[in-house]
Amino acid sequence: MTPRKRLRTEPIVRVRTGCFTCRRRKKKCDEQRPFCGGCVRNKLHCEWPVNVPSTSSTRSHLHGITEDKAKEDFPGSPSVTRTCGTSGSPGSPASAMSPSSTSSSSDAVERLSPPLEEQASLVPLGFSHATPRSPILGSEAASPVTGNFMSRSLSMLPGCSHESYQLLSHYLATTAEVMANGSTPVNPFLVQIVPLAFTSDLLLQLVLTQSAAHRAFRCRNDSDEVAQTHYTKALQLFRKGVTEFIDGKESNPLMLTVGALVMCFTETAKGDMNGTIFDHLSAANSLLTRLLSLSDAAVPKDLKDFVIEYYTYTAAVSMISIDARVSHQLLLNFDLEQKARQLLEAEYVGNLCGCWLELLLLIPCIFDLGRQWMMQDGQPVMPTADDIAMFGSLQAQIMQWNPYTFVSPEVYLAGRIFQQAMLLYLYTALGSFSRTKQGMHQGLINVSIAEAMSHLNQLSATARINSGLCWPIAVVGSCLSNAEQQDQLRQRLTTMANFFGLGNMQRTLLLLEHMWQAPLDDAGPWNICRAMQQHQIWISFA
Repeated sequence: MTPRKRLRTEPIVRVRTGCFTCRRRKKKCDEQRPFCGGCVRNKLHCEWPVNVPSTSSTRSHLHGITEDKAKEDFPGSPSVTRTCGTSGSPGSPASAMSPSSTSSSSDAVERLSPPLEEQASLVPLGFSHATPRSPILGSEAASPVTGNFMSRSLSMLPGCSHESYQLLSHYLATTAEVMANGSTPVNPFLVQIVPLAFTSDLLLQLVLTQSAAHRAFRCRNDSDEVAQTHYTKALQLFRKGVTEFIDGKESNPLMLTVGALVMCFTETAKGDMNGTIFDHLSAANSLLTRLLSLSDAAVPKDLKDFVIEYYTYTAAVSMISIDARVSHQLLLNFDLEQKARQLLEAEYVGNLCGCWLELLLLIPCIFDLGRQWMMQDGQPVMPTADDIAMFGSLQAQIMQWNPYTFVSPEVYLAGRIFQQAMLLYLYTALGSFSRTKQGMHQGLINVSIAEAMSHLNQLSATARINSGLCWPIAVVGSCLSNAEQQDQLRQRLTTMANFFGLGNMQRTLLLLEHMWQAPLDDAGPWNICRAMQQHQIWISFA
């Protein structure tokens, strides 16, 4: 019979005043000086404080050691409370994220960073825009191992500067969060894009560029040299990659496809008004067609689904920027549309399209129908019986659409806002035809405006879902003639731009301000492209 274990009658006494080495190893120290028995036995460097702190002050003392270590490694390194990143970044804007999403970003940083015991000069990242004081980077000279501290030769970003680490930290803590609308608990800009970036110098540079552009706009620093330098380098690397792909030197289109999409959202973050996003979108179209021909073994299904959603969303909401009177361009071709419809069969909910992917796929249909009724000389073509049937079918599909029952209340409201914006987009396609101002057609438009504004008023302007609402806000806003409603959208977009720090939100407001000053005959979403041309504001609403 197994003998009974003797019960311990005396409490275990853990010494809290031993040497630093034993404390880090979580071993009992016999407190022999200058070298304790544990360090001698294990041939370790025995470190002692000059004055042993009391129990209550141990934590603050160790924190002081961490700060001293940081100052020794990187003299003149910025303070942990410094905001807006590197030198030359003015101001300290309010945090763009809600406390509810702090854990996911912090966990992502911790997974990618060495433990604190191994990297004493790092500090955890939160949603304040604090930057790490002394990251271990490959560009710095390697230092010898001291005690249990890791050598600097183990680098997370080999060959990159301290500045690059700060940009990556900003991306993980802030940029990736505002790019996603929070429709799902998993953020693909973290779990899909970041791992890819660590396998590709090109994609890593594009991610850092997106972070730099976002940080520069948040700080309202149009002359940010860091952002400009990274943007120039990113364009050069991307063009080089595309050239090599065309020449047959690069056979895997995955990195270039994702890179083109990342560049699209970089333009969104910086608030570009030159239409550069459409160049990136055109490149992504060709690359994505090649990518989708690869098997799921070559490209994981989750990643492929996200890339399809990424492109479908960006292309669909960008079509409103194209003048249907003069252009036959369709950013979403039949093959890509079919791939997106396969996602609908699985009731796909994404961090860009939310639960309204089905509505987004109707945009090319409405665009094609409206284009047939518009001529460059302003003379509309009378609709055929097929046109009338198509109009009725599209209206029925939009009105019968319902958000999934399992989505959050915010996602549900956003879906309803998109639904009313889609109806406005369809109704105003008839704008070329004569109609009475108080007739049934205008009544349908007024009802959709009222419904959309009601849903918007129920949704906080700082809710994460707003990061994907520029398109419906622009559609609804372009139809407004009521000064009070215009002011409501003005305040909303201003709050959104300040809170999320995305330049596209501010540019959307700028465009609407011009449209609100124009005659009523120039109102409506089909005239957004003309307002863009008149005022040279070429943007997408992604």
